[in-house]
Amino acid sequence: MLTDLCARNIAGDIQYELTSDSVKSARFRFLQLDSDVICIDQPQNIQEEVTLKSGQAVTVFFTQGNDRWSFESRIVKLSRIVRLNNKQRVVGMAIALPEELHVQQRRRDYRVAVASLGLKCRMMFESKTNEFACDLDSESFECFVRDISSCGMAIVFFAEGCARSHHRRRLFLEFDLDDGQGPRVSVAEVRHEKTIGANRKQLWGLRLLPTPSVDLEELRADLSRFVADEQRRKLRRRR
Repeated sequence: MLTDLCARNIAGDIQYELTSDSVKSARFRFLQLDSDVICIDQPQNIQEEVTLKSGQAVTVFFTQGNDRWSFESRIVKLSRIVRLNNKQRVVGMAIALPEELHVQQRRRDYRVAVASLGLKCRMMFESKTNEFACDLDSESFECFVRDISSCGMAIVFFAEGCARSHHRRRLFLEFDLDDGQGPRVSVAEVRHEKTIGANRKQLWGLRLLPTPSVDLEELRADLSRFVADEQRRKLRRRR
């Protein structure tokens, strides 16, 4: 798997300062697999300077097929010349080979892109003191749904106040599938996040969670029907 990641220069996320209150992250691409290290390009974060140290512990995340994976590693060498081909060399970084890989999110259900539909949702963070509730003064964010499945969705929104890491934090979602049944409300968990574009939009991957006030199985059935209908619509347009 690591050989394939490097051969195709797959993008990944590296998280560091793992013992701090707010984990920092940066984006990179896999470049080359050696006998004892993985070579990546220099990690970048458009929001802040990326400061790494030799020997520093890091967690690496990447997507392969329909699964999101992670592994624990450390910085072996901050600067290393990586030979891409006979003519091109770049300054990269070397990280230690992992002892094992872990599946973070396995997509058992088909995920369909819905950005062209302009499907909107509203998001509010769960209260830090009251489970399955929002604080009365909690700020809400209007988001656009980029893709959706019966188990979760990816949302895009503008909010500089949400730029710091919210990994594993729970939130409330309100969205309408335009099927005549009105808006749905569900609790979800932030599984992965990144900043995209020059205008610093937030792209978050969310997984729906059970909550006492929502029949999750019924909601997933509704989402499965929506995804299937949308997929059939896309297929008809291609014919």
